[in-house]
Amino acid sequence: MASLLLACAAVLASQARAFTAPRAPRLRHRTVPLRAERVGAGYLERLSSYSDEVGYTLDAPTRYSIKDWWFNLQNIGSSSVLERIGGHLVANTVWSVVVVSCYGAWLVYAQDNEAPWVGIVGLDYGSRADDFDWFAPFTLSGGILGILLAFRTGQSYDRFWEGRQVWARVVNRVRAIARASRSYATFDDDDDVVSGVLLRWLAAFPLALKQHLRGERDVDAFDMLLGGERRDLESADNLPLAVSYALSAEVDGIRRASEGSQAASQLLWWQMESMILDLQDAIGDAEAIAGTPVPLSYSRHTSRLLSIWTLLSPVIMLKALPLPLIPPATVLVSWMLLATEEIGHIIEEPFGIHDDRPKILPLQRYCDIVGRDLHEQNNLIELARRAKRGGAAGGDRDGPPGKAEGESH
Repeated sequence: MASLLLACAAVLASQARAFTAPRAPRLRHRTVPLRAERVGAGYLERLSSYSDEVGYTLDAPTRYSIKDWWFNLQNIGSSSVLERIGGHLVANTVWSVVVVSCYGAWLVYAQDNEAPWVGIVGLDYGSRADDFDWFAPFTLSGGILGILLAFRTGQSYDRFWEGRQVWARVVNRVRAIARASRSYATFDDDDDVVSGVLLRWLAAFPLALKQHLRGERDVDAFDMLLGGERRDLESADNLPLAVSYALSAEVDGIRRASEGSQAASQLLWWQMESMILDLQDAIGDAEAIAGTPVPLSYSRHTSRLLSIWTLLSPVIMLKALPLPLIPPATVLVSWMLLATEEIGHIIEEPFGIHDDRPKILPLQRYCDIVGRDLHEQNNLIELARRAKRGGAAGGDRDGPPGKAEGESH
């Protein structure tokens, strides 16, 4: 029995090396500035697809299909959650083997000997043993454990969804500011220059927010900005806040140009400035999520209760299952509970702050979407402006409209 125990422990210990903490993948971020990007699918097709941080694309309508159940069962071994809790599962498995081996050895000894010390340690209660409910502690604590796990994962999902809402607000406000700046500006060359600068800073804002939330700092990645504009960012500590200041400075030109003349431009400036203020509020909301973790005492209490509960489960199973089935049952129960807890740990940091946490929200994809949308808006509005210029120029020509040059009567 001792040799069997040592052999099982050696095998499980060797397998534990495979369950090391996963390294954060080195991602090659690519920001799309105000220029076209060659993609295989059309713009409308890209809207119906989902892409994570490394570019793995799933069809949006079917990515949660119940038809994937067989595939989900097949790839349990490659699950990232299983990899993260592997060490704990190995420890529980080894412990269950120890419990089963000790109990089996005691049964063999009790059959060969009278074992007078059994009653002293409380293992022999005679006829009273049948009246005991050995599952009562687990029945009472199981409900508490379920409530703790439900609250834990619920709080984590709320943080994930709030982070996604913040980025949705950022994308919407950037699009709105770009549309207002290009749609309602005049046709002067100075206005085109100001609008171009504004679009560059708008494309830089999502990237600045992404780097700020993940603790990154790579000014060279802002290839949509000019050299002088990038140098202005180098001295800033809070990159998205510095970009919002630059946006306000550019928008302020609309107010100065309309002083004493155009009330409509004043209203446009006020609307654009309010949207920039909303972008600044999004910085604070994202910082609140990133800088306010789930209370440590709550997380530790849940972890301790799970550890004690899973460690005691093989002891309780001695009265319910055959000895050879106890280690597999312990692994299954531990996997269900520990994986649920670990999912809460993973999604509670949606921005991917720490290196040991996967990047749940594809922030780089959002930055690329903003760059593509700004380019699309710029092209559409520029076509409309050119058409309007052409129409105005055509109205000044001599002769009846619609007559082509050189047309004979």
